[in-house]
Amino acid sequence: MAADEALAACVRRGADPPTLILRIYRWNQPAISLGRRQRLEDLPAELIRRGLPIVRRPTGGGAVVHSPSGELTYAVAIPRPLFPRGLPLHQVAGLLHRGLREELIRRGSIPADDLDLACAGGSPSPSPAALCFAASACGDLLYRGGKVAGSALRVWRDGLLLQGSIQGLPLPLEFLAEALSQAALLPGDRTILLTK
Repeated sequence: MAADEALAACVRRGADPPTLILRIYRWNQPAISLGRRQRLEDLPAELIRRGLPIVRRPTGGGAVVHSPSGELTYAVAIPRPLFPRGLPLHQVAGLLHRGLREELIRRGSIPADDLDLACAGGSPSPSPAALCFAASACGDLLYRGGKVAGSALRVWRDGLLLQGSIQGLPLPLEFLAEALSQAALLPGDRTILLTK
């Protein structure tokens, strides 16, 4: 989480030309990440009893239970000059998830009818659920009606950070990472991709 925040600080300092940074990574052990303002006592007791390491994200949203297998985690740091003009902040995640959906369909890996966006173009979601994947919010990617990609946002005057997780798509993680990187590309080589 600290590495993601450092990437956001890097793009906020500015570069010429402005550059978006996409970081895709996997966890080396099961863990829980809490949203920036989330309280530990809001988590289900059975989850706390599992004794998993707990970290706090610089972004908001509900808790995510991370796994070293079957999940990709990503962070997108965007400097303000690259932020799409007129796009409401609550639609930023949906923009990336829409691109991922289109890329997966284009590659023929999942039928279009199986992938959808939660309330595409809709209003901001109500307060997040205690567990991110327990409910969908506007802009989340759905596979056969279930949430498979969700993310949270942190905005500063000079940039923003989007952190997210992709879980439960029946595709190899390397394939998903490639599709995600294509979905996040900007014209003019203004995207840096970091993977771990």
